[in-house]
Amino acid sequence: MHADWLTYLKTLNLSSHTPTINQAALAPLTHLSVLAVSGSDAATFLQGQTTCDIKALLDGQPRLGAYCNAKGRTISTFIVIKQQDRFLLILTDALLDTVRKKLQMYILRSDVQLTDQSDELCLIGVHNVELKAQDNLYPYPQLDHGWLFIGSPEQARIFSTQLIQQQEVSVLDENAWLGLDIQAGIPWLFKETTESFVPQMLNLDKLNAISFDKGCYTGQEIVARTHYLGKNNRAMYQASCTAEAEITPGCGVSDATEIENQLGTVILATQQESASQLLLVLKDQAIDAKNLQLDNQNHDKITLERV
Repeated sequence: MHADWLTYLKTLNLSSHTPTINQAALAPLTHLSVLAVSGSDAATFLQGQTTCDIKALLDGQPRLGAYCNAKGRTISTFIVIKQQDRFLLILTDALLDTVRKKLQMYILRSDVQLTDQSDELCLIGVHNVELKAQDNLYPYPQLDHGWLFIGSPEQARIFSTQLIQQQEVSVLDENAWLGLDIQAGIPWLFKETTESFVPQMLNLDKLNAISFDKGCYTGQEIVARTHYLGKNNRAMYQASCTAEAEITPGCGVSDATEIENQLGTVILATQQESASQLLLVLKDQAIDAKNLQLDNQNHDKITLERV
């Protein structure tokens, strides 16, 4: 991340509390980074590596997608944006280098360049703010009234400063923005959860992040078999708990009456004042469990918010 951008962020009073449904907010998305994919073969290359239909993308219209291994397990989820002759993959900073190295193995003689844009491009999330159309602004997938700003450190600083001066907005940290992602059901993956789930376990089929008629891609056989045979026995759910300690992705979920039988995994967690918001991947039988809990030191009780 660019030093000038980090210096600017230190001047902001960032809130860690997820805003209310109608509250105007702005957030530097420091947990995300950008991998640019360019070259004359970029579209064909990505079409053969990702779950979404890259060739159906329109310029400036983001879409969720996933990159899987040969066994159909999701290495990373991402937001993809087509910018004329290149594609931007927005994914968690923790997995960018992993994804870049794995994709590089498949380029062979194709005219494709993978470029880490972490220093060159800054990401800002905007919610419930009236904005004029501009080149650096894109709809944020799955989030009503949400926008994604992508620009140089200087452009990002100017955009943020002007928005804060002109409108009454809450300035959030990444924890608060992840709360909005949890509410939208966007399953960001980290090192603790990479290559653990087929895309349907992350509800990516429901988020229009999987194309079942675009043709072959890495892991496609497993993903398609799961879809057409209906053999998926896990899904993702929103939940909450009153844990005081930080909850990390990958934390297990069990029933208090059968602790040895793990029923699920934490995908995302954000800590608020009185409760933590969670995205969980759960086995089907977990939905009927009466005493779901985290497999952490305090065995904090979990309440499912949406089924």
